[in-house]
Amino acid sequence: MPSSRKATTRIWACSISVVLLAVVAFAQESPPKPDAVADFMRAKLGHSQRVLEGLSLEDYDLIARGAQELALASQASSWQVLQTEEYARQSGEFRRSCDSLHSAAKAKNLDGAALAWMEVTMKCIQCHKYVRDQK
Repeated sequence: MPSSRKATTRIWACSISVVLLAVVAFAQESPPKPDAVADFMRAKLGHSQRVLEGLSLEDYDLIARGAQELALASQASSWQVLQTEEYARQSGEFRRSCDSLHSAAKAKNLDGAALAWMEVTMKCIQCHKYVRDQK
């Protein structure tokens, strides 16, 4: 093979190698991380699903655990999306509703737990509406 042809082949081989390395490097980049608040809300939804599952199966431990997880989540920094008195008030009401749910589960009172769960759900809806209205 003439030397100019060897040089051209080497250039092509190097070019292909660079392109392949770039493709591999790009493919290995992790996808963008979802918003931290969205992750937090997804976790909160998981706690809520456990409560509903517990209510459906009359599994008081599952209800109590879900209620406790929700109450604890409401104290996390990710929860604090607004710094207003109204938001703080609604957060406190939410925690009290979670405590009522937890107490009903510990007392093995399915009707009381179901009623408390409806109250927790209403607190969620009211607070989400408030946050949306503030934006």
